[in-house]
Amino acid sequence: MNFKHIFAIAASALPLAVGAQTIDFETTTWKQLGVYDTWEASPFRKGQLSGHVAVIDNPTKSQLNPLTGEPINPSEKVLAVQRSRFGSNTFGARIDLATPFDLPSKDTYLHVWVNRPKTGRVMVVGLGKRTDRLGQSAETEQFWGMTTTQVEAGEWTEAVVTFKGNPGIKIYSLVIVPDCESPHELTSDFVAYIDNISINESARPSLVKGYYPIAYDKQQKQTRTDRRLSAVGLAQGDQQQTYSILDTHLLYTNETSKTFTAKAGETLTPKFSYVGSWMNGYVYLDRNNDGAFSADATDGKIAEGSDLMAFSHYQKFDSNGQDANGSKINPPAFVVPADLQNGYYRMRFKVDWDNIDPAGNTSSDNSILKNGGSFVDIRLNVHGDMVSVNDANRNGEVLSADGKKLVKLQAPFGQDFKIKMNPEKGFEYAGIIVKHGYNLSGDSIVKDNVQWERIRFPRRLFNENDHTFVIPGQYMDGDVEIEGLFIEQGTYVPEPEPAARYKTTRIVEGKFKAGTTWYTLQIGQQGYVISSNGQQSIPLNNTTPNIDDPKQLWCFVGNDAEGFRLYNMGTGVARVLAAPTTMSAKDGGSSFPTMQPASKIPAGYTEVWNFSDSNDLGTGTQYAYLYEQGLPTHKVNNRDNKLAFWSGGQDAGSTLLITEAKVTDNPIAAILSLKTANASHTYDLNGRRTADTTHGLYILNGRKVWGKQVGVQN
Repeated sequence: MNFKHIFAIAASALPLAVGAQTIDFETTTWKQLGVYDTWEASPFRKGQLSGHVAVIDNPTKSQLNPLTGEPINPSEKVLAVQRSRFGSNTFGARIDLATPFDLPSKDTYLHVWVNRPKTGRVMVVGLGKRTDRLGQSAETEQFWGMTTTQVEAGEWTEAVVTFKGNPGIKIYSLVIVPDCESPHELTSDFVAYIDNISINESARPSLVKGYYPIAYDKQQKQTRTDRRLSAVGLAQGDQQQTYSILDTHLLYTNETSKTFTAKAGETLTPKFSYVGSWMNGYVYLDRNNDGAFSADATDGKIAEGSDLMAFSHYQKFDSNGQDANGSKINPPAFVVPADLQNGYYRMRFKVDWDNIDPAGNTSSDNSILKNGGSFVDIRLNVHGDMVSVNDANRNGEVLSADGKKLVKLQAPFGQDFKIKMNPEKGFEYAGIIVKHGYNLSGDSIVKDNVQWERIRFPRRLFNENDHTFVIPGQYMDGDVEIEGLFIEQGTYVPEPEPAARYKTTRIVEGKFKAGTTWYTLQIGQQGYVISSNGQQSIPLNNTTPNIDDPKQLWCFVGNDAEGFRLYNMGTGVARVLAAPTTMSAKDGGSSFPTMQPASKIPAGYTEVWNFSDSNDLGTGTQYAYLYEQGLPTHKVNNRDNKLAFWSGGQDAGSTLLITEAKVTDNPIAAILSLKTANASHTYDLNGRRTADTTHGLYILNGRKVWGKQVGVQN
């Protein structure tokens, strides 16, 4: 079948602009070809040079579309233009139209396919004249349009340029500038190819060569600043999974490094956190993993087999078939298809208006771009209750902590898994590599979706006494294969600790490592002390740090690359600082970091943090912002004298002063080992007798007691 016919049919199916037309180079749909430069002093304008432009046999038929395996552009003929280094950045191919058209007064789109050997932007210039100005030249530049993102090098890319103008202007020629970049660095000319020009009222590209397309360039910037999608989520009963969306000012956000989890047949309720009104929410799931979303619904009933899962409003209905209010954004619940096999699936959350197309609404008066809508793609891990764990080793084996062999061993999904190293005689180990996900024997990426990943855990993280290690539950997310790094005895070289801003520690056998460094944390210009408060929000009302108060002492486990977990001396290893990833109230004013059980972080929370430099109160690593890992806008702040967030900015109020506390060792460990010779007296943490009334933590009658210090006895 002739591709040009397909192209013409597809273009004719779109809403047409005044004088809409298509131009190809297999038939004479143009009057004359040449070159043009908007630079008036150009040697091509002065007749000193003549440009080279010609219709030639298509030299790019070997370039295949990865979606179909067919040629991306099977046209027999294309337009070739020699991009001269002596022309300006607006030098291009001039196409005199066989049928001039009236310049439209509303947004209209010119589509053109370009293939060029270097990246850069594409520009289109319209030459014409006002019909009421008899003396005006038909070569007057009437409109200019330029792509906002760069055209890829070495392959066909469809550039879409928007244009409009005052009424009463007729366009006689189009100038396609395939390289709208400065020619100063060009040392030689190059050839660019042009094909498939069309003019219509749709921004939707006709060239789809990537997986999960949208109707715009995926680097398209938002055109509105008053509307924004800040988070998406899925609720299953009272369990909420949420991911915040970084404010990149892009229409499309790829968040497929993040994953929601569910089981086949489960009922999920989508959640959109959106600043704006009179917009609707749509959720898609690529249930057959074919690299694209399908959508079909009538009167609120989603067609069987459709990838559309739920919507809040489409043609007066929601996806439950109920009459829908057009201002509603959160859709009804949906059921994960019961026939889905365990694996990763691409999901799309879309904010749009009354439109189920997964690529977005492109109507000129109600487009997703004009309305401030958004796309967010994320992965869904459809899983069972258990995962299969296997050992892949020579010169030793990896066992479960209780000595079971790892041959299709079943372990609970998402829970920590303890292993033990068992080297052969004459060997030792340097750590392990955990391969986790699905289809472990296949490609790691299928249709742009990550199927499995590897992570290395070095020996320094293992318990040197019994050679055990706990694989965090986040990596027990599918099939698991564990490779032991067994090496000859005596060849192990300890790896250095990763770089970190602060001195870090480890938890060994349920205790903080001996010699742990402790810090006090103060926030803001007033220097409010951050002190643990159990699972309650942390009040900020004290400006005097006290290193004798374990609740004011913090230590860090982790490093800059992997993030940090913040533990408190007062609550010990059982609890860790965690916070919700979805910001509530204005800018996170009622989202509170609290001490949560380290073994069971609540759904929708994170316990992993990062630091970044702050110069608001001083310089150096002792001044820093603290934010949730992967969410740099979620910085802790003083909000109404509680430790909360300011997700709308950062300043001195979000700045921490992090000071090393001169604590000789872990006082909690000292207390646990202290034996009092006379239970009627009080003792400090170093075992010295104190007055009967003391300040801080001390031992009285064999128990830990708080009091006000009046003296110390030797």
